[in-house]
Amino acid sequence: MAYRLLDRNKQIPYGLKFLQPETQWKPRTAFQSFNSIVTSLIAHRQSRPDLVKSKGWALDYDSVAAEVDAFNATICARHGWNNYISDGSGAEPPPKPQALLQHEKSVIAAAAGKAKKIWGGINTLNEWIDSGAPPVAQLKAEDRASICAACPKNGKGDFTSWFTKPAADAITKQIEKLRAMKLNTSKDSQINICGVCLCPLKLKVHTPIGFIKAHMGNEVMAELRMIPNCWIPKEVDA
Repeated sequence: MAYRLLDRNKQIPYGLKFLQPETQWKPRTAFQSFNSIVTSLIAHRQSRPDLVKSKGWALDYDSVAAEVDAFNATICARHGWNNYISDGSGAEPPPKPQALLQHEKSVIAAAAGKAKKIWGGINTLNEWIDSGAPPVAQLKAEDRASICAACPKNGKGDFTSWFTKPAADAITKQIEKLRAMKLNTSKDSQINICGVCLCPLKLKVHTPIGFIKAHMGNEVMAELRMIPNCWIPKEVDA
């Protein structure tokens, strides 16, 4: 049975997607709009006239939009996200049990909350780096790094184990800028990702507190206040 999206302007859980298998093309950032995916896909296909000819790729908006719609509707059908799709006859798929709906809402809420934390942290660091403001004094950065190194929320693993590829790429670029500024601490090998705010600690320990405070949500701050010795709430309150 062929399904279609009920609303192309509405994101599905974890965001609208598409994969062009011949080239492994996919949207460059998470949660792109439906229209953005379609127009970007058309541009990608236009850059490969050889495959347009050999694979019969469509280039007109309506045909490509139908492909993107079907791709995402199929994802929804496979996961049982029936409230995002129709079977094309005008009748919606049977509703899921309430327990499953509640679980789905929890998963979506958790994903949205994580995305908000990640991009809030990235924006904090971008604003600081792009502003040209100096980093905190080296002694303060060392003190912060020592606290983070001993913190139980100091997460392990590389960026891709914590973030989507777009976010991981953005953070990697920030780290490259940090190296160009010749900023480091003696604890760099021991600090990684904060498990609460999801910020890369090698960058955050050098960031002036004003930039951090501007993007720190109340819920995240409340979590950080529960961690003994966390330097962020102490400096915000100072």
